Amino acid sequence: MEPLDPGLRDALKRAHPTLTDHDIDRYEELLARRAALDPATDREEIERLDRERAEMAKRLMPHYAEVSQAFAAQRRRPERQRPNVRTTIKRPEP
Repeated sequence: MEPLDPGLRDALKRAHPTLTDHDIDRYEELLARRAALDPATDREEIERLDRERAEMAKRLMPHYAEVSQAFAAQRRRPERQRPNVRTTIKRPEP
């Protein structure tokens, strides 16, 4: 499980001014714990973690999905490349 991209963290904090790094760290911790569980044997714990994450997202990051989608779209957009222009300066002959 990879941590959130620093750019996404910043975008989330801009969209949610009261959101802190601690809040984001807790959200990521819940995701990591959920990913480590076995759905066949840990269904109740998975449901509990999902409820806690959903409540946290609703309370602290209501625009998470929109921000995350916009960030992903921006990352997929190819950067504009400068054209490869070569300039040759000819010196006048004496």
